[in-house]
Amino acid sequence: MFRAAIFSAVVTLAVIPLAVSAQQVTAPTTVAADAQATPPPQRFVMIDGAVTGKTYDEFVPGTTTGGFGIRAAAEVPVLGHNWMAQLDFRDYNYQHASAGTMANGITFACPAGNPGCVTPIGYQTYDRTLSPAPTNFVNAFGVSDSTTQIGFGSKIAPIERFYVSVGYVFRGTNAPGYPTESGMGFGIDKLPDLDRALSFYGNFWLYFNVNGNYTGPTNAGLGSLSGYPFTVAYRLYAYRFGFTYSLPHVPIFLDLSDVGDRADVSANGPSDAIHNALFMGAGTKF
Repeated sequence: MFRAAIFSAVVTLAVIPLAVSAQQVTAPTTVAADAQATPPPQRFVMIDGAVTGKTYDEFVPGTTTGGFGIRAAAEVPVLGHNWMAQLDFRDYNYQHASAGTMANGITFACPAGNPGCVTPIGYQTYDRTLSPAPTNFVNAFGVSDSTTQIGFGSKIAPIERFYVSVGYVFRGTNAPGYPTESGMGFGIDKLPDLDRALSFYGNFWLYFNVNGNYTGPTNAGLGSLSGYPFTVAYRLYAYRFGFTYSLPHVPIFLDLSDVGDRADVSANGPSDAIHNALFMGAGTKF
């Protein structure tokens, strides 16, 4: 499902003219090729839409996914060193289905085989304490999951735009009652070279503890677990790999990228979650 591929190219050219005569030797002159010069700082904003995608979580077992993304980045030279700040927002949209309707929430009588019956937050605690354990009924609705990454990086290559970065992520959803989770992480970024016609770029980020607070439902059948507080936590990785094509004579570029993330439950989450989509769009460089 993941179509990520990583490569970069560096072209170096040096010309050393040497003039020698019988009477005199002229000192050699070194001309630095353009490819060796440190590229100027760049800034860009791009907007993408999903061409195709898939989501796997407690609501769906791998359904078609749409969405969009917005990314902005800026290189900032300070005291002879390049730093980078960026924002990367992705929104994934898909449909959760249910057979018939009933009240949303915890139930001990969810119809067998109904896709509206999903694993509840905190099921690990419910399953240890209650028999039978409850399920969470969720009526059909359009799900919107988002991942917002804010990062700051330090350039680690003299020519190519490679950065090692630290940052923060927010993971949200419009699923009824679900919390927003957040946490710190680090990543590796290769920015696009928008001064070239065709350029590869990519990043990979890892967040060890993305968490949020959730208060469980109030239900007499839950006994002492009615209204129980949970901390929901995941280990998250997120990535974006793609190509840009810079249009000649205008500050516009086209973008094609493979975008996604995976959240693995570390505490009280109802399910691991995977988003993946092929994004296509355009941007402007400054």
